Amino acid sequence: MNVLLSAYACNPRFGGEDGFGFNWTWQTARQGHRVWCITNPSGRAGIEEFMARHGQELNPGQLQFLFVDVPAWVQFLHRWQFGVYLHYGVWQYRAWRAARQLSQSVEFDYVHHATYGSLQMGSWMWRLGKPLVFGPVGGGQRAPAAFRRFIPDWFKSETMRNVIGWLLVTFDPNVRQTLRHASVVLATNSETATLARRLGARRVELFLDSGLPEDFFPPAYPPRPATPELRLLWLGRLFPRKGLYLILEALSQVDPRIPFHLTIIGDGPLRDSLPAQIARYGLQNRVTWRGAVPWQQVRAAYQTHDAFLFGSLRDSFASQFLEAMATGLPIITLDHQGAHDFIPATAACKVPVTTPEATAQALARAVEHYYRQPAERVAAGQAGFAFAATHTWALRARRLQALLRRILPQPAEPAVAAPATTRQSPVAQAWPSLPTYPR
Repeated sequence: MNVLLSAYACNPRFGGEDGFGFNWTWQTARQGHRVWCITNPSGRAGIEEFMARHGQELNPGQLQFLFVDVPAWVQFLHRWQFGVYLHYGVWQYRAWRAARQLSQSVEFDYVHHATYGSLQMGSWMWRLGKPLVFGPVGGGQRAPAAFRRFIPDWFKSETMRNVIGWLLVTFDPNVRQTLRHASVVLATNSETATLARRLGARRVELFLDSGLPEDFFPPAYPPRPATPELRLLWLGRLFPRKGLYLILEALSQVDPRIPFHLTIIGDGPLRDSLPAQIARYGLQNRVTWRGAVPWQQVRAAYQTHDAFLFGSLRDSFASQFLEAMATGLPIITLDHQGAHDFIPATAACKVPVTTPEATAQALARAVEHYYRQPAERVAAGQAGFAFAATHTWALRARRLQALLRRILPQPAEPAVAAPATTRQSPVAQAWPSLPTYPR
């Protein structure tokens, strides 16, 4: 089939949205389709680097990139937060115009809007009149208001986000039109799926946004040597919504007879206040903050700890979960949003999100349980390892293609490639060996 893929963020050098956009592009081509990817020039250097190294892995013309820019004044405003939204909106409009022109010479079988994965921002690509795959997208999840004391910038990061999201879905007709015209909306959690259906989506499927390359995995489940201390790992960007302060409060309530140590890896807005918070909870001898570290050290941390402790208060999912499971770590987290929908119950201790006091106590009990039950810890690590193995990027692409075969009209015979009209050559790479950290 001929596939048009819209990926505002698309760069094989990075993880997150950039990695998502590139992997959907590359893996769709790997499935044998002809792919035209419209993307932002910011990822051009990374794409061309991999093109030079791996372009021969695909047939000539099988994967082509069209880099769509924005006016200089829009690019200038991108340095401020409001300019980020403006940049994306203007880019979407210009990408649609480029796609409309391209569709005059190429008969596309479907269009896939891959990034950004935001339901509230919609996609201009429904206007092409082709079957549209929208997502995976998040945006329906919210941080529980009862936990606002753990998010110091609540008004800025949560209240304003919710207001802007409401304004977009209420007054921007593009959002509802995207959902109503999409052949399928891929939602990264149940909250987003519910919102998409309420706004008129015809078909919604839960679909994880994260994936891993095959070479990320060790050859077999990696057992941990027994140690007298339970080694816990927290990894991510130091944003308040990631719930690190909730984790610290929970650890302060762990039975003092339980020997544990938490390693925090990451940097971000909480960097200045974090040492004081660790001291406030009396955890100076039980918590080590390492800041941002190279990927090799992140990988070593996954392999030298006993459990992954992460309680984000608002997340579509967290790719760290998948990475932790792929290295055999059992999970301790909150039972909501993407973690509720995708992490197997057998791979984790997922605690209810009720009140801050009850949830912190439940997290503390989960830490105590994993210390006292090492066999259950191993079993959970094995279950997570098996689950992560089903979410390589190659398998995820096959899963999407299997879904599309059920819901999209199939061409009677393989599509013939159109002459290459874009400036780029094919590029091939499943995922960079060194993702960008912290996230």
